[in-house]
Amino acid sequence: MVSPESNPNPTKTGAFLQFVAVSAVAGIVAAGLAIPGVGVATASANSAVEIFNSLPATLEVQDLGEKSTMLASDGSEIAEFYWQNRVEVPLDEISQEMQDATISVEDYRYFEHGGVDIEGIARAAVHNMVSSTTQGGSTLTQQYVKNVLAENAHAKGNDEGVEAAKESEGTAGYARKLREAKLAVAVEKKYDKKDILNRYMNINNYSGSPNAYGVQAAAHKYWGIDATDLNIQQSAMLAGIVQNPSAFNPQRFPDQVKQRRNTVLGQMLKYDHITQKEYDKAVKTDLDLDLHETPNGCSAAKSNAAFFCDYVENVIKNDETFGETVEDRIAFLQRGGLTIKTSLNPDIQKIADKQIKKRVPVGDPSGAGHALVTIEPGTGEVIAMAENREYTVADVTKKDKNKKTSINYTVDRKHNGGGGFQVGSTWKPFVLATWLKSGRGLNATVNATKRNFPANSWKYDGCPNMGGDWDPNNAGDGEGKGSMTALEATKKSVNTGYAAMGNQLNMCKIMDTAMDLGIRYGSGEKLDFKDKNGFIQALSPSSILGTTETTPIAMAAAFAAFANEGEFCGPKPILEIKDRSGKKVDVPGGGCEQVLDKEVAKGVAYALTQTFNGGTTTQLKIGAPAGAKTGTTNFDVGHTWLLGFTKTLSTAVWTGDPAGTRDWRTNSQGAVRGYVYGATISGKTWQAYMNQAVKETKGNTGFPKPSGKYMGGAGSSGGSGGGGTGGGTGGSNNGGGGTGGSNNGGGGSQNGGGGTGGGGSQNGGGGTGGGDGDNGDGDNGDGGGEAPGLAGN
Repeated sequence: MVSPESNPNPTKTGAFLQFVAVSAVAGIVAAGLAIPGVGVATASANSAVEIFNSLPATLEVQDLGEKSTMLASDGSEIAEFYWQNRVEVPLDEISQEMQDATISVEDYRYFEHGGVDIEGIARAAVHNMVSSTTQGGSTLTQQYVKNVLAENAHAKGNDEGVEAAKESEGTAGYARKLREAKLAVAVEKKYDKKDILNRYMNINNYSGSPNAYGVQAAAHKYWGIDATDLNIQQSAMLAGIVQNPSAFNPQRFPDQVKQRRNTVLGQMLKYDHITQKEYDKAVKTDLDLDLHETPNGCSAAKSNAAFFCDYVENVIKNDETFGETVEDRIAFLQRGGLTIKTSLNPDIQKIADKQIKKRVPVGDPSGAGHALVTIEPGTGEVIAMAENREYTVADVTKKDKNKKTSINYTVDRKHNGGGGFQVGSTWKPFVLATWLKSGRGLNATVNATKRNFPANSWKYDGCPNMGGDWDPNNAGDGEGKGSMTALEATKKSVNTGYAAMGNQLNMCKIMDTAMDLGIRYGSGEKLDFKDKNGFIQALSPSSILGTTETTPIAMAAAFAAFANEGEFCGPKPILEIKDRSGKKVDVPGGGCEQVLDKEVAKGVAYALTQTFNGGTTTQLKIGAPAGAKTGTTNFDVGHTWLLGFTKTLSTAVWTGDPAGTRDWRTNSQGAVRGYVYGATISGKTWQAYMNQAVKETKGNTGFPKPSGKYMGGAGSSGGSGGGGTGGGTGGSNNGGGGTGGSNNGGGGSQNGGGGTGGGGSQNGGGGTGGGDGDNGDGDNGDGGGEAPGLAGN
């Protein structure tokens, strides 16, 4: 550098040797550029020229590492990511004072030389021989070359390359200077002076804790301003730091930095960039720092969206769209200068975070995890994501295990999740959808009596047989006995009723339905994955009641398809990505596909709306049309759920032990204790959250009944008894009616529309116009049957 200061103080002998060596370098450069040399013999010069000409003549200039910004859907900032905190700006957005300060202290002859300043080298050598301080002869362009070489090596993780780019001692040091000189000439042939100056001020390390790179980031860090607003003394401080960013850290060594700044001010005065009056005023000022930190990563995410931020970060890390390797994708995020617009609704996110932490506070003595995620039906956009933990990437101490975590309870292990949880009865809608797909209706009846289902009674057509003897029980929040409709079993979450439904279906088809709706194990594996023992959990009879472990986000997306007439949209947290130049980058994920017949989806959605009408969610209404399903696992597993949706929001709320081993009945501390069901805690949080969240959206219309085919009772089999006198087809619980007939025979269906004069219907609408709905005109309709209909409750 041309700066009058440097740290090393060489001896006179050392200074003389440096003079000789630098003179040789100058001669080599001069000879190589056909410029008159200084004191080098012709033969030596010819040899030096050969050496010089063999050096690289092209500088690889890569894009500088520039921070990326993650935004919510409304454009508000969530977080920033950077390898180096930098924001590149053009020269016209850097104050003239900053330009002048840089040139004054680093290379006052910058606009006069051609990349290598022979005069400067000679002058520096003489100075170093006779003075106790040293001067450098490198031009601003040479320094830019050095920074580029170091940056390139750093980006590749090449620490040796970084050191080589900065080597200043011995033969290696002079070899490096030769290389810089050669490349500096090439750079000045390629770029004009102002462009090089601009690049130089964007690449520099301007110190700080952590470091700020480039003048724009530095101006913001130290004073919260843009580079275009830097005044004389601020510019002098930044220009002075470049000589030694470690030694001149304003946050650690303000006195040394002030002294260095005043030296730069002296150079600015010397070369007529400021007046004496401006100098006198500037040197009297303090540094007047007004520190503005730029947090890095999700730990400082705004809108209490750290776990959502982490999810998006892991989406990028895991998708090959963003690079061939994980390292490439991380570099893409941290160096790419991206603007990432996400689907997060900050207003709804704040509601989610508040309600989750209100119901089960952070650090609650129960140790319960409590999490929520919302998907928008029709788009798959992830609207909100929250859990009752503080996000941290540090190791969690035993003391803080109920308070802090980096694990996102709503997603799978691939995206830094906990591996999923058993879903309990929230699995039943997949069974119901398969039931409707098979041609059976909501009003078809099953025998909900508690009994054993032998292994050979299960149907596996097209997949491995995982059947076994099974004797299911009903949970405390669902009861049933005797015959009941599929709709009633859904409303009251009757396990034995659903076991009977599943026993009539092909288990392969239930699994297929769930897979079509995006359900995977929490490990990320497909549902047909075999464990080390060859077992497929999703095909076990017990899976009907939700023993499969999956994630809240997968469940929310699946239920969104019920709300959206069978169109499934994969979770979509990223709406748009633009690179540093504003060009859009391909964004993966999401995508919508019709996976269920519309009427089938409407049937499931309608059935789930009826859980609010005398069912398990009766006390959880939200003031808008909605469908919902509770879920409770065995207490020794310790998971409870509420899955519910409107036309605009599909939300999963989970409460449980993150390790999946807690029996809450034995716990007497905190918010989660004793008998806990889906509606107990998860349901109440869902209600409190959705009651407010739906007010932030429009279009929450209702869910009408499906067509008669899916509403009626036709198609069920396996009922008791044949047809009675005049009993039509007979043998069907819900068969088409003949005339007269028995309660369980063909005449006058149990819950369907009876035939002409269909007297004797147990629960259906006998007579002309007999009901087929869940309010089953059996007790309120035209010509109702003899007994009131269960479906009318």
